[in-house]
Amino acid sequence: MGVLSKGLLTVFLCAVICAGAEEAAAEHENLSLLEVWKQRTENAASDAAEKIYNEAPQLTEKDILEMNGGDADFLYSEDGYLTFLRGKFYEMPVTDTETGIESLQGIAGLLGLSKGSEFFAVYGERDAKGYTYLTYRQRYGELTLENAVLKIILDPQGYTAGVVSSFTPNVGIAEQDEPSVTKEEAEQIVREEFPQYRLTLYTQYTRQTSVTIQGVAYHAWAVFSRAPASAGYPEGRGYLEHLAGYEGSYLTYLPVSSPEELVPGDNAQTENALAFFDGLAQDSYTAVVKLQDGTAERLTVPVARDAAGMHYLADTERHILLADYYSYAFEGKLVPWSSLDNTGWPEHYLLAYDRYCRVYDFYKSHGMESVDGFGCPILILTDYCDSLKKPENNAVYLGFSAGWAVFSASAVNDYGECVDVAAHEFTHGITDYTAGGNLYQNASGAVNEGLSDVCGNLCEMLLKATEDTKWLLAEKSGAPVRSMSEPGIYGQPVKIGGMYYYPDSEAPVIENDYGGVHINSSLISHTAYRLCEEGMEPEEVFLLWQGVQKMLTPRSGYQEVHMALKFAAKIQKLDLLWQEKIDEICGEAGY
Repeated sequence: MGVLSKGLLTVFLCAVICAGAEEAAAEHENLSLLEVWKQRTENAASDAAEKIYNEAPQLTEKDILEMNGGDADFLYSEDGYLTFLRGKFYEMPVTDTETGIESLQGIAGLLGLSKGSEFFAVYGERDAKGYTYLTYRQRYGELTLENAVLKIILDPQGYTAGVVSSFTPNVGIAEQDEPSVTKEEAEQIVREEFPQYRLTLYTQYTRQTSVTIQGVAYHAWAVFSRAPASAGYPEGRGYLEHLAGYEGSYLTYLPVSSPEELVPGDNAQTENALAFFDGLAQDSYTAVVKLQDGTAERLTVPVARDAAGMHYLADTERHILLADYYSYAFEGKLVPWSSLDNTGWPEHYLLAYDRYCRVYDFYKSHGMESVDGFGCPILILTDYCDSLKKPENNAVYLGFSAGWAVFSASAVNDYGECVDVAAHEFTHGITDYTAGGNLYQNASGAVNEGLSDVCGNLCEMLLKATEDTKWLLAEKSGAPVRSMSEPGIYGQPVKIGGMYYYPDSEAPVIENDYGGVHINSSLISHTAYRLCEEGMEPEEVFLLWQGVQKMLTPRSGYQEVHMALKFAAKIQKLDLLWQEKIDEICGEAGY
């Protein structure tokens, strides 16, 4: 991913904006570069949508198969619309995001892009094999539809090689719709919906949004709260996004990693976070710390020093900082760990700090600098707790906030000792960014969790940080929580519909693990274990799943993972026998 990343985005900005730059500057003098870019790509998308059914001949599956010499794969939703295509579908090279929009016109019918469909480019990356992934978001009127993402995959020569989509089909033209309830009234609707809980609302993040529920698009107020403490905190998703319809009804809630709206390409907040490290000199601290099993470990962690001699648990190279959770989450203050004489650091969190540094370097060695590929600063919040300062027994990824990618560690467990736990949470951040979000429920949520288990364990193994042979998660803490080799030990299934399988829920809520996202994660993780058991090297397996991650959208389920695995194997130039083995293993898992 890091090979192109921001450079690709810049090329596209020039391609879209540079023509007529003087007129654009006059016309958009009050708009940021990102807003101008979005407006122009939205206009291009709207123009393309107008042409879809007027001019562009619609390709059929047979046409695409002929274009690819019979070598193409298709996956359709229950409604009959394309969610995954491996194969060429456009004859000309795609040179920028606007050309990418044009390439979709011929398959608009297969994707369900009817007249009035609007979407815009937000992100681009290129992998180590030269494949490029262009990401688009769908709009509904003036607002962006949540979890509606489309990716165009280009081969090293720039020709289309595939497309994955979680766009809402036939969404139509949005009517001008003004809310009949105010921001404050929407927040009160949320409070009244849960009288049994004392919800902590983050009213500064309340905003207007668009969402599709069972295929119907709504304009709504998004109101954010912490998950109720008495209901338990979901791993990796410490917040709830409540959706209140414009007319005043409570629609639903979704677990989210952060209340903050992530805008790829907008670096202002990141630059502000990075400013913390300005003027700091790099130092280090060495300690012998006691582990949960009674043994000891000698480690050296980075420490930063300011001009006055104050030291911080901070890394000026990786841009990692440790700070207090309660102050940040409930008081809006950044309170870093500091010391005048570089002593007195909390041993319990030195381990977590060390593990995150190792994971950061591992991913960087695989082309991924930080969770976004651009070096986003990392904030590790210590003493994870609720609003009453009661410690929470978890390790979590808390999303993007004020320019930071935020994680948290707790004082009531030893997960900080585990490289696989740090890598699991770090992978959540990467998935969150590259997929454009995640519908954290049912199959798509299980895919998210399974991918973190896979990459977490493989990272730990490749760093030689474990002697574990059962592919346990968090075994170094003394309290492992899952097994990739024998999922049944922890009440997890090995196939859809089998023992322990949790069926999709029509009402995914905290109490049912959002439709079994942790329970069913084994449907993904056990597949990775099986590939290693069949003889694939761990490094190959990691690269394979890293490739899968680039092909995910927020609604990707088990079958999309199957398709992505085969596609990634083809990109990695693995023997055809491995693609057949992937079919066999996924088939045995029920997808």
